[in-house]
Amino acid sequence: MKLSIITLIYNHLKYTKKFIESLYKYTSDFELIIVDNGSTDETVEYLKSLNYDNLKIIFNTENLGFSKGNNQGIEIAQGEYIGFLNNDILLYPNWFEECEKVFQKENAAFVSPRHINPHFDNTNENNYIEFFKKNFKYNSQYEKNFDECVFSCVLTKRSVINNIGIFDENYSPAFFEDNDIKYRAILKGYGIYVVNNICFYHFGSITSINFDQKLEKNRQFYYSKYPFAEYLSVSGRDRDTYKRIVEDFRRFPLKQIYNIYIIIRKIKNRLKKWSKHC
Repeated sequence: MKLSIITLIYNHLKYTKKFIESLYKYTSDFELIIVDNGSTDETVEYLKSLNYDNLKIIFNTENLGFSKGNNQGIEIAQGEYIGFLNNDILLYPNWFEECEKVFQKENAAFVSPRHINPHFDNTNENNYIEFFKKNFKYNSQYEKNFDECVFSCVLTKRSVINNIGIFDENYSPAFFEDNDIKYRAILKGYGIYVVNNICFYHFGSITSINFDQKLEKNRQFYYSKYPFAEYLSVSGRDRDTYKRIVEDFRRFPLKQIYNIYIIIRKIKNRLKKWSKHC
C-alpha cells in the first residue's frame, strides 16, 4: 500500500459524502482510515454502510480531538505515505502525484497543496478547479513555506513520523498541534513545502469552529515549548535562519525565562485582584 489517508470525522455528514466522492475520484492506490470522533448525527450509520475494500474505520465514543484521532490512524496505517485530510475538503486532479514529486526531490517532512478557501477566494465547490487554473500564477512548482503548508490536506511519510514522532496530544481538542509537529520536523533538518500547481478546496472550519475557546491555551503551550517558533512565519523559507534559530535556542535559556515571565504575570494578576479587595 503506497498511501494511507487518515480522516477525522465529527458530524457534518453532507461534507463527508462530498469529500469521499472527491477522494475516490482523484486518488488511486490508497487505503482510507476514518476515525469517527463520536458523531451524533447520521454519520455512524452512513460509515457502516460503506463497502470499500481499502476502508478502515475506528469508532470513538467521544471526541478525542485532532491529535489523538490522527495518532489512532497512524497506528494502523500501512502506507509508505500518510495523508492527513479533513472531511470538509475537495481535492484536485493528480494532487498526490504532484506532492510525491517534492518528496522525491527534497528532504521534505510535510507537503501540502495550495489552499482554496471560499471565505477569501471568489469561487465555490463547482468551479474551484477552473478558478485555480485561471487565477493562480506561480514561479515555481513548489516552495518552502511553513504557514501555507496546512494540515487540512497534507502529506508526510512513514519514515518521517518514525523519526520525529506522532502528534502531541496535549493540544486538545485542536489548534497548534500542526505547528508543533512541523517545528519538530525542522529541528530534525526536514523542509516544509507547499505545491503551487495544485490546490484543494476547503469549506472551512466546519468542526473546529466550536473549539475556539481552546486556541489561546494551546498557543501558550506551543510557545512555552518552542519560544523561537514565532520567527518561522517571518523567515520560514530560509534554511540558514532555521539553523541559526536552533543554535541560539540551544545556547540561550529563553524557554526558562519565558516560564518565569508567565509565573510573574500570574503573580501580578493575583496582586491586582487582592488590592481591589483591600
